[in-house]
Amino acid sequence: MKTMREKLHSPLFASELKTNQSYVQQIAEVIAAVIEFEVVIIDNNLEVIAGTGKYQSEIGFVYGKESITGRIINNGSNFVLDDEPLNHNMCKDCKQKIICKIKAAILSPIILNGNVIGTISIFAFDEVEKNELLSNCNKLQDFLTKLAALTSSKIDVNEMNGRLSLMANQFSAVINSIVEGLVAIDHAGYITHINKSAEKLLSIWTQQAYGQHINEIFPEFSVPKVLKFGQQYAEQEIKYKHKEEICLFISTITPIKKDQEIIGLVISFRSIREMRKLAGRLIREDRKYSLDGILGTSKSMIMLKQKMQLVAATDSTILITGESGTGKELFARAIHEESHRKNSPFIAINCGAIPETLLESELFGYEEGAFTGASRGGKPGKFELADGGTIFLDEIGDMPMHLQVKLLRVLQEVKIDRIGGVKPVWIDVRIIAATNRNLEEMIEEKLFRSDLFYRLSVIPFYVPPLRERKEDLILLLHHFLDKYNLILGKQITGFTQEVQRKMLAYPWLGNVRELENAVEYAVNIATKNVIDSTFLSSRVNDYFEHNASLTTSDVQPTLADLEKNAIEAALKKFGNTGQAKEKAADSLGMSRSTFYRKIKDLGLDIKIPK
Repeated sequence: MKTMREKLHSPLFASELKTNQSYVQQIAEVIAAVIEFEVVIIDNNLEVIAGTGKYQSEIGFVYGKESITGRIINNGSNFVLDDEPLNHNMCKDCKQKIICKIKAAILSPIILNGNVIGTISIFAFDEVEKNELLSNCNKLQDFLTKLAALTSSKIDVNEMNGRLSLMANQFSAVINSIVEGLVAIDHAGYITHINKSAEKLLSIWTQQAYGQHINEIFPEFSVPKVLKFGQQYAEQEIKYKHKEEICLFISTITPIKKDQEIIGLVISFRSIREMRKLAGRLIREDRKYSLDGILGTSKSMIMLKQKMQLVAATDSTILITGESGTGKELFARAIHEESHRKNSPFIAINCGAIPETLLESELFGYEEGAFTGASRGGKPGKFELADGGTIFLDEIGDMPMHLQVKLLRVLQEVKIDRIGGVKPVWIDVRIIAATNRNLEEMIEEKLFRSDLFYRLSVIPFYVPPLRERKEDLILLLHHFLDKYNLILGKQITGFTQEVQRKMLAYPWLGNVRELENAVEYAVNIATKNVIDSTFLSSRVNDYFEHNASLTTSDVQPTLADLEKNAIEAALKKFGNTGQAKEKAADSLGMSRSTFYRKIKDLGLDIKIPK
């Protein structure tokens, strides 16, 4: 009955009936079996979705809008065809009426949420079927109407289940993406849900957890007490024992309510150890990129920070020299944060860590097609990315000679040329360069351009090595001790006098970076609340095995003098009020409790607030 042209023009989007095609076909077969008429179910796209007899072979065909079905879908009412299509007014515009063999039909719309989504129809193809259909017209029409409603309700339920399933999958994905462990329990305390993070933190499988009582996991958790009060508990410590290990978590308990009645609880928790690690990563982040936040009370450090403070507000080019590990990038970032460019980018690039063949494109960028493998549209270099801000060129002494020429041109002309570019790119950047090499010696050896050196060292700064500012070492020791106590969950109170003497006598060729690594190592393996020589790295201890006299010789100035001078200098700067003492402790890299303990141990005549 339908042409191939009509079949090929099937609708692009599946209807509700087509989405549930298997169920709809079952409905058609049930109807046909009961009333012994051929049945067809057509959706609102006028596509045959299900059928019996001759219509089974038509599944997938699309009827025209002028067909009876098309008109029924438009008006949404039942219809009885009681004469042949050739004679009936309803079929006057149908293109198939001349070849149509239908003698009679009953059509009933399928309505979902007020919209017609299709029709259920039964047909008679001879006079016997026609007489039987029309003689039982009212009963059959009522039967089809009820089946249409049943079909609609089933589809509605299927759609609702589909939406609920999608929501459940989305909700599950969200819950399992949370880094906190989540455990849900019912009113009796039995586990109903657990997320992936909880599985990992508790070393338990989901199937093991479901149905367990919460006290099998958290023995000290009082379900009746929490259910009784019905309020959220935040940041409560909770213990969990796995094998022989006791794990501590910080938990938040939230009631689940239905009609104001508590029907369960959600327990969210995080490992205290992990929280300490996170706190350690974030500790002093705000202050470490300011000049005041850089630890050091030695005269050389105070003078260095004061001079940097004076030039930070300018746009002059700066060259920072000093040994590896002294914190040159830290000073560069602090200068940027103290400048008017602080809200613009700070871009750092290590000239010695990037292969020479890539360094030019990294610094200056390239245009599309500049070389094989160049990205479509080109790529901006670090200078363009730093526009309006600061670019930090670390290890400038490792820059190849041909790039030194290009950098010199940038300094002179304040513009860069992309690789393969034909137009210059104007930039507004402040350049801070750094190196641990002696550039003046490199100039003599023809390894560094003298004109570039003088352009870079408009304002030169030298960061002294740790061995030249021993008075800062004890402050750094306590700062790193506090930091790794927090990260590793330790409560180490300090270092023995022998360890402090060794630390002061050790040369620290790796400077502050090496010192921090030494403290982290010691805190990791320490089994006491004080770090003694047995917890120092083999590198430090081996040094004193070959220089035994250094472990017993007096170190000038004394440890007490170093700490006392540093604390007095900080108090002189910030004042003697409670708030000022907190600032002083912070400037020395000490916790407040450590600061007050030092005041007491050193016998300083300073009032300590209670």
